[in-house]
Amino acid sequence: MCGQYITPHEVIQLHELITLKNLSLTKCITMSPLVSDDELKTIIKDNIPAEQLQIRELKAYMDQSAVAQNNNS
Repeated sequence: MCGQYITPHEVIQLHELITLKNLSLTKCITMSPLVSDDELKTIIKDNIPAEQLQIRELKAYMDQSAVAQNNNS
């Protein structure tokens, strides 16, 4: 662990972002065979590895970060 702390609400936001990225990736992969425009097909094709990388990076960040505990009792 690298000693970085994230708050519980940041964990939720990261989960939401990962979910959004996964949805975007799924849509790109699913829709790419249906696209007839070559330029759009190229954009989608180029976007897939970028989305995969971003998902891996976000997951790695979450794995390396500890959730800050609020002990103000």
